[in-house]
Amino acid sequence: MPYKNPPKRSEEYRKRAGEVRAKADAAHGKASRDALLQEADTWERMADYEDKHNPPRVGPAGNPPI
Repeated sequence: MPYKNPPKRSEEYRKRAGEVRAKADAAHGKASRDALLQEADTWERMADYEDKHNPPRVGPAGNPPI
């Protein structure tokens, strides 16, 4: 059954970016940290793209579709 109020995809991407940044903070070694930060930046870019190109759909009376 689909979510009644699914999170926006961009919110999920930003959440993942935050999780990866937390891993980067705990990473040992510059190469590992840099790779994780690069991954987090990619998640952020994907979120920005989603916001720009796929705005939330709106159903009747301004409510999200079910």
